[in-house]
Amino acid sequence: MSAPPATTIPRWVKVVAGVLSLAAAAHLAVTALWVAPSSVVPRAVSAPLSGYMEPVFQQNWSLFAPTPIRVENSLEVRFLDADLEATDWVDATALELTTLTHHVLPSRAGRPTRALVTDARAQLTRLSPEELAVLGGHYHHDAWPRLREALLAVDGPSSAARIDRVLTYDKVMAAYATELARATETAVEPAYVQFRIVRQPARPFADRGGELPEPTVLTFGRRPMYEFSGQDSESFTAAVERFRS
Repeated sequence: MSAPPATTIPRWVKVVAGVLSLAAAAHLAVTALWVAPSSVVPRAVSAPLSGYMEPVFQQNWSLFAPTPIRVENSLEVRFLDADLEATDWVDATALELTTLTHHVLPSRAGRPTRALVTDARAQLTRLSPEELAVLGGHYHHDAWPRLREALLAVDGPSSAARIDRVLTYDKVMAAYATELARATETAVEPAYVQFRIVRQPARPFADRGGELPEPTVLTFGRRPMYEFSGQDSESFTAAVERFRS
C-alpha cells in the first residue's frame, strides 16, 4: 500500500505564520524591556517604549507580593450651576460598587470608574507639578483645546502624546460626571461639573485595627458638561437608578 501524499502548506500560510511569529516575538521583547528595571532600559529608548505600550499594553504587577495593591482609587464628582453654586461631592465609585455586594454574579457595570481613575492616575503620576496645576484650572468653554494649549506651554516632561492621553481621561471623567448630573436630583441646575480622584491607602497590617491613613486627593478644575457622540443618557440613568435602589 502506497503512503498518502504529503500535504502541501500554501505559501501564503507560511508567510502569514512567519509575520505573526515575528510580530509576537517583537512584542514580547518590547514588553520585557517595559517591565524591566529602569536601570536596565537606556533612557534613549524609554520614550518610544512608552509610546508603544501606553495605554493599550500598559503593565501593572502590583497584584502580586511583595507589594500587592494597598490602595483604593475612587472618582468623586459634583455639579455647579451658572452662578457656581455647587452640590456636595458624590462618590461615583461607591455608588457603582453597590452592584458588587450580595451578588453571586456581579455586573461589570460596577467597575468602570475604578478602572478609569486607576488608568488615569497612572498617566497623571508622570506629569510635573506645573502640568497638574494646569489640570486644576477652571475652563468653562472650549475646555480641552485650551487645556491642551496650556499644557503644551508648560515647561514639563510630557510629550504631546501623553498630554493627549491625559486630556482624553479628563474628557471621559467630565462626560461621566455629566451623565451622573443628569441622573441626580439636586437643588442646582447643573451647568458645569467638577471631579477628583481620591486615593485611599489601606491600613498597614501592623496597625490593622487603627484609623485609615489620610487619602490623597487630586482635584480637577471645573469643566463644561460634555457628551460623546452616541452616549446613551437613558441607559446611564436607568443604571444609576438600579444602583440606588
